[in-house]
Amino acid sequence: IAFGVEPIVVHLQLRRVPKPLAIGIVFLCLLGIIVVGVVVIVPLTINQVQGLAASIPTYVSTLQAWLTSLQGSLQERLPGLHIPSTSFDLGQLGAARLSALATGTISSVGTILVNTATGFFVAFSAIVLSFFFLLNDSQITDGFASMFPESRRSTARNLAAEITQVFGSYISGQVIVSAITGVVVGTLSALIGFKLWLILGIITFVGYSIPVIGMLIVQAIALILCAPQGGWMILWVQVITFGMARVSDNILVPKIMGDSVGVSPIGVMFAVFAGGELFGVPGLLLGIPAAALVKLLWRYFVSPWLHAQLDKR
Repeated sequence: IAFGVEPIVVHLQLRRVPKPLAIGIVFLCLLGIIVVGVVVIVPLTINQVQGLAASIPTYVSTLQAWLTSLQGSLQERLPGLHIPSTSFDLGQLGAARLSALATGTISSVGTILVNTATGFFVAFSAIVLSFFFLLNDSQITDGFASMFPESRRSTARNLAAEITQVFGSYISGQVIVSAITGVVVGTLSALIGFKLWLILGIITFVGYSIPVIGMLIVQAIALILCAPQGGWMILWVQVITFGMARVSDNILVPKIMGDSVGVSPIGVMFAVFAGGELFGVPGLLLGIPAAALVKLLWRYFVSPWLHAQLDKR
């Protein structure tokens, strides 16, 4: 959080806002977002999740119709292909299991509320801690530099400043772009009558923050969520998610983030997939700034050492 809001604090300071006041303004805005989340977004999301759970039989019947149509199409085009009659039969799942799943999801709303309240408490604590990180950033930088020999402390301070700039620009830019993308997708979906527009907006916010594959996953989930509302709803929601992703990629990202991390496209793909393989979702989210950090460490420490060794020869 401290990395993410630091560029905003710096921007306010450049407009001659005193640092403590700038930090206070930013964190009051963050606390306001948490209040809106608790009062407005969480109840709406829970209502839509309950509706989604209650609609599971409808989703299954729609998917069964699709699979039956696919089976007929395959047998028509490939008459020699033998397909077991039960291969595309979702009825094997059993109505009792589906009803139990829906009932269990609805009854777990209390647990969801408790976990949500816990999550917001942790978020509030993290915001308070981040406030003190930003307020005492110079002392933290001095402590980091003190771990190095006297002759390298200036380099350590420059390194710390670059790390802050890279991580801060990436995190704040990614959050802003993802939030705009999620809000636009959710709003446009609501305008065309999609019932689960808020869930789709939240999924889009999370998905867009995962480079390369995030929006592909979002579109796959959107396809399933739209199924009960028919083909036209599927088409329009796919157009909205795909179109907004392209707008974000080609307009918002260059304007808001620019070349904030300085990692090549190939490096971005490698960082995302390697981070996801090693650390799961956190690796997908932080793979790119981690790659930028490795690049910085190489430039500050490994590259000078290699040049020194070559000069000795």
